[in-house]
Amino acid sequence: MADSENLRKDIEFLLDKFKLERYIYLAITLSSIILLVILIIELFKDREYAKILAMLAPTGLITFSVSRILKMWTDCVSLLKTNITHNNEMKD
Repeated sequence: MADSENLRKDIEFLLDKFKLERYIYLAITLSSIILLVILIIELFKDREYAKILAMLAPTGLITFSVSRILKMWTDCVSLLKTNITHNNEMKD
């Protein structure tokens, strides 16, 4: 029971520690998606298909911010796995 309590505390700590970063990346991702949709609609209205290449910048920003979110969560899970493994080894 103590292990699950420690794990819960570890998860809460990580969530609290990265709260600002999560919100920043989420805001960047959402704003990029909104800009991308607006750009697509405007380009198709004006039939300016060559300017569709301008979508590469917001698409790259979306990709970057999503990759940072995934890296952050991968690091958190790795830390938790290390902690769980360490706790299990100490029991034995």
